[in-house]
Amino acid sequence: MNWKPLAAATAASLLLLSGAASAAVPPGGELDFTVMRGGDEIGTHRLVFTRDGDELKVKIDTDVAVKMLGIAVYRFEHDGSEVWRDGHLVALESKTNDDGTPHHLAVKEDGGKLVVDGDGRRADEEIGVIPASLWNDDLVKQSTLLNTLDGSSMPVTITNRGTENVDVNGKTVAATHYSVTGKLNRELWYDDEGVLVQVKFDGSDGSEITYVLR
Repeated sequence: MNWKPLAAATAASLLLLSGAASAAVPPGGELDFTVMRGGDEIGTHRLVFTRDGDELKVKIDTDVAVKMLGIAVYRFEHDGSEVWRDGHLVALESKTNDDGTPHHLAVKEDGGKLVVDGDGRRADEEIGVIPASLWNDDLVKQSTLLNTLDGSSMPVTITNRGTENVDVNGKTVAATHYSVTGKLNRELWYDDEGVLVQVKFDGSDGSEITYVLR
C-alpha cells in the first residue's frame, strides 16, 4: 500500500494562534486521528502544536499497521517536526519507515530560501512553500506542495467541493471539502476555523483510508 503520497478556545490556545499565520491551530493544541481502512482501525495520526517564543512547533506522528490473521503485512511509521515563524516554514525534519523503505528529510531556512535535503538529495525551495502535512489550510491555495517524506516537489490541483457535514467525535460539523489531485491525491475537510477534521484517500489496493478525528 502506497502512503506517499490529521468548544471555546482557552487562553493557551489563543497564544498558540498568535503569529501562526492564517493556519488554524486547534483548541487544546492537538489533532488526534484514528486511521481507518474500510471499517477496520489500522493506526493513528497525531499532531501536537506548541509555542516557543515567536515560533510555532508542530510534532507529527503516524503509526499504521495493516494486519492479516494477526500478522502485520504493511507498516508505515512517520516521525516529523515542523517549525513556523512569521507565517512560513523555517525548518522541517522527518524520518519515515514506508514498509521497510526508509526516508530521511531535513529542511532549514538559509539565506532567504529553504535548503532541502531529502534522502541524500539537496535542492532549494522558495520561502512560503507549504508541506504536505495537511493540517495547514493554506495548502488549498497552492499549486505545489513539499513532500514530507523525501522533500520532492509535488504539483497539485485543488478543487473546492463545497460545504459538507462531517462526524467529529459524535458531533456533526460543517466543513469545506477540498480535493487534492496530481502528485498527491487526498480528500480534505476543514471546519469554519480552518482546522483539519477529516482526510480520505485510496490505498494502492483500492481500499478507502480515512483519518477520523477523535
